[in-house]
Amino acid sequence: MKISDLEILQAVAKTASLSEAAQQLYKTQPAITQALKRLEEQLGFTIVNRNNYRVTLTEKGKRFCDESAKLLVFRDDLQILAKEFSLGNEARFNICYEPLCYQTQYNSVISDVFKQFPHTEIAITSGKRFVALEQVNNADADLGIGPWFDLFHATGDLESIAIGEIRLGLVAKKSLLPTKLNYEQLANYPCLAMFESGFNFDSERLAYARGAGMMKLDDIASIKSFLLSGTGFAMISLSHCQAELDAGLLEQINVTDRQSTFTAKIHAFRKQARHHGPVARAIWQKFQQIGTQYAKQQ
Repeated sequence: MKISDLEILQAVAKTASLSEAAQQLYKTQPAITQALKRLEEQLGFTIVNRNNYRVTLTEKGKRFCDESAKLLVFRDDLQILAKEFSLGNEARFNICYEPLCYQTQYNSVISDVFKQFPHTEIAITSGKRFVALEQVNNADADLGIGPWFDLFHATGDLESIAIGEIRLGLVAKKSLLPTKLNYEQLANYPCLAMFESGFNFDSERLAYARGAGMMKLDDIASIKSFLLSGTGFAMISLSHCQAELDAGLLEQINVTDRQSTFTAKIHAFRKQARHHGPVARAIWQKFQQIGTQYAKQQ
């Protein structure tokens, strides 16, 4: 079965005329007739009614024509895909986006690039603390979005853009803990924390893990869920639980003899390379624009 014969069938169905279909496809009318006969011989049933002045399709012909249209659409998509690949567009682009850093403007960048390159598969992952840095260094991710400290540059040949910041604080369900207590008193309460990364600078201390019990999770949504259930306290992005704080479901805990709120930079980062594909260049350029705006606010 030839794709060209299916195109002819579509033209005949649309025009209801062999001569008009021939003109539309720049073919002769005998070529159109021959293509239809060839299809019927291959399929084993009649496609076209030949006893009317206007060409019509049989019931089976209509059904087959409708289904074959899907194949032609798929063929067109393949041609577009092949053209994009020939231009160097990536087949897949991997982003590791740490949940602590989710922000609407970052999501918009990813969405815009996804729409600009619809035939590139965008894969987004997340997980334990500093997983974005780990995945970019291991070449499992093309782009990382996550909390950033200057010492991260020592972990690999990376380039990064400061695109924002997050404010971290100790949070618990309302009335579970005193709103003010010292560091030793905090040890009497269970702690919720993210799993540590494999980096030697990462430890439980970064989670303010000073609890009678420890529960470790790999995503911020689960931490917030357990916070709301009264399981323990956690060092968490305050913006991610602002609605619950405003509603009085959660409250911020202040440690009187230690710093208990922190501000961390958010960076978009990737490995240094001599050449990046069109998708990588497009998304990097958009994050550079966000970085420029953020720098002006500092």
